[in-house]
Amino acid sequence: MGRPITGEEPKCKRVSLRATETTVRKFDECSEKLQKTKTDLLEEMVDNLYDNVCKK
Repeated sequence: MGRPITGEEPKCKRVSLRATETTVRKFDECSEKLQKTKTDLLEEMVDNLYDNVCKK
């Protein structure tokens, strides 16, 4: 039962954070322009950051 898994892993964890109105507006605008969900956009950003920081 429940929603089918999209991708390779279930999305069972929740992330919450505090941000300024400006940051939220920018994030929303990027999500709309790239036609990606906020979850997909955040995962992509984290993957890119991880590659830059940890795979040197």
